[in-house]
Amino acid sequence: MYVKDQDLYERFAGKSENSIINFYFRLNQLKNLYRQGWIQLKGEEFKEKCESVADHSFGLAMLSNTIIKKYSLNLDEEKCFKMALVHELGEIHVGDFTPVDNVSDEEKHKLEYDAVKKVLKDCEWEDEYFRLWEEFEDCKTKEAVFVKELDSLEFLMQAACYGYDISIFNRSISRVKNEVLVNIIEEMKVLTKNGDTDISRIKR
Repeated sequence: MYVKDQDLYERFAGKSENSIINFYFRLNQLKNLYRQGWIQLKGEEFKEKCESVADHSFGLAMLSNTIIKKYSLNLDEEKCFKMALVHELGEIHVGDFTPVDNVSDEEKHKLEYDAVKKVLKDCEWEDEYFRLWEEFEDCKTKEAVFVKELDSLEFLMQAACYGYDISIFNRSISRVKNEVLVNIIEEMKVLTKNGDTDISRIKR
């Protein structure tokens, strides 16, 4: 896994009895962890420009909040916002798996389940955050389905920011069914039609 500072997480985590301090230093690992797919796609030299997992979660949370408000969607706005913020907590300990890692969905879920439990251990807010993470993973409620589809949209929007023609990311596009999100993707296809189409290193 590519990270900004290999020792960042271990430096302070678990060395205080204050749950806020411990949780923050665990959480801070998401700022330290690059979104691995971009480096696999563009090479190690891209690390200077590559977003972190925390960057992604922030973008997802803000998109969730603004889209629900703008389009008056019948969704629990607060739940979606929080779900977006916590959906990558498992990556604090296991890292950011991508399709090229050949980790099955079942194995990934088990690893991240155990990791989230470890991250939230001894936190007073453990139950709420874990329920939100698990709801996202199960993807059965309308809020979880929305945030899961929005996760793909956020990836596509970041791809646009990195200069790609988003129409080449067929798998991510196919995951999005919500009409509002589909319309945003269609508009972005037009905006990015002259972008980069080289994804020879990785499939998304």
